[in-house]
Amino acid sequence: MKVHVLPQGDTFEVDTSCSLLEGAERAGWRWPSACRNGTCRSCLCRLVAGEIRYTLEWPGVSAEEKAQGWILPCVARAQSELTIEQPAARKLPPALSLLWSDDDLLVLDKPSGLLAVPGKGPDKQDCLSRRVTDTYPEALVVHRLDQGTSGLMLMARNPEAQKKLGHAFEHRQVDKVYLARVQGVLPASSDWQTIDLPILLDWPHRPRHIIDPSGRPSQTLWRCLQSDPQSQSSLLALRPLTGRTHQLRVHLRAFGHPIWGDALYAPEAVQARSNRLLLHAWRLTLPHPRHGTSQQWEAAPPPGLNPGNVSVV
Repeated sequence: MKVHVLPQGDTFEVDTSCSLLEGAERAGWRWPSACRNGTCRSCLCRLVAGEIRYTLEWPGVSAEEKAQGWILPCVARAQSELTIEQPAARKLPPALSLLWSDDDLLVLDKPSGLLAVPGKGPDKQDCLSRRVTDTYPEALVVHRLDQGTSGLMLMARNPEAQKKLGHAFEHRQVDKVYLARVQGVLPASSDWQTIDLPILLDWPHRPRHIIDPSGRPSQTLWRCLQSDPQSQSSLLALRPLTGRTHQLRVHLRAFGHPIWGDALYAPEAVQARSNRLLLHAWRLTLPHPRHGTSQQWEAAPPPGLNPGNVSVV
């Protein structure tokens, strides 16, 4: 049976042999819930259209609540196509994508929208590092990506590898190449240019950062791979030489070419050009923590960020 979820506007399929809550979670939804027997009522949602039946003779919903359309999806099964309303429900990002593993490190492709590490609050505990440690309990964080940024992220599998990888990042032994779709038409070029602007936390408006003379030195190399006059946009390759928070986003905004879909730094019209931040950690090259041999990985670019046959060296 199809279940339509409001106000998100998404749909999932549920088998009539399982509860709505089980079907939602199998389809990759995170639902506010703490039990499976109807006693906690934290999963309560409103039935807008369709028919259900309860697996309990006396589910924990009052007559008044029933009249208003409230149901308990943990003990309800679909009898027809449904439309339900649950603002707190959210579709989880794609499952774990592991590109490489050995005794010392894991190379992952983080989806846009998924936190790299846990944040503050119960709604910010689902993240890449926790998904990884569910399968690899020994995995250790080495670096992070912004929630909206997709692409390559490394985790170490032992403390010695974590130490060596951290040293490599700190001493600029890691070559990182990002792809970004930005507003404005720039001339395509094989030459790298530099943005050298200090970045400071905008404390009254945190987590935003700003360009400020008292900020930390920050350098980004960039080159335009493609431009599209029709959409008034350009595809850039970016090499951050320093690792400041939001560095690429802040530098490109200051440069006059904000990233499409950037809810923090782009004007509303540029935010609206994409339903996600079009910034992707595309390529990583670094010395392997055990034997020191240079290794390189790439994460396939999402739509809108594919450089095609353009060489990036």
